[in-house]
Amino acid sequence: MSPLACAYCGLPAPRLEREHVFPRCLYPESKAQSKVQRLTVPACTSCNNSWADDEAHFRNVLVVAGDPPNLARHELWKNKVLPSFDQPDGARRINDLLEIIKSVQTQTGERQMVYPAEDERVLRVVRKVIRGLSHYHGLASPVPDSNVWVDVLRVPLPHYLLDKMEHHHREKDIAEYRFEITSDPPIVSAWVITFYERVTFVGVVTGAGEFT
Repeated sequence: MSPLACAYCGLPAPRLEREHVFPRCLYPESKAQSKVQRLTVPACTSCNNSWADDEAHFRNVLVVAGDPPNLARHELWKNKVLPSFDQPDGARRINDLLEIIKSVQTQTGERQMVYPAEDERVLRVVRKVIRGLSHYHGLASPVPDSNVWVDVLRVPLPHYLLDKMEHHHREKDIAEYRFEITSDPPIVSAWVITFYERVTFVGVVTGAGEFT
């Protein structure tokens, strides 16, 4: 892949931007000076701009998903998410959340729950993160969106599987991830990504072109 090509679509561009693989909106103000989070890849303007709306929605969903909230997530809710509802598009963002909240009967009574795996916009952002990480780590690039499968982790993975995977984080209380290159075609790599120490996604990349 040419160094002057977009990490996501692979097309050459006269001017490339630095796209944050993990969206900047996931980080509260207390992390503003952190250097760990700044994992970027080159992206064309079209690709870079195409995720902005979904990334804000992704943040909002993750902030309300899972109990209990960690400090970073609580700070985001108080200082970014709630104020965003007063913006011109705030009503739409509230409705976007309300549409995916479900009433669930539990042993302690009725609870309001969100299910990130049922929201295609959420899954699209996770696929984008994996595509960016594949480029960043020199595994495969560009990886088409259609070559990435993701879902929420529904049962704990055995430690012996996790221990085999390479581990990284972008501030552990924000996002940490593991990956493994596989030798089982058509799967190229396997991924485990946890956000805010609560919501974990698993993903696989299949049949992507080799990184050059």
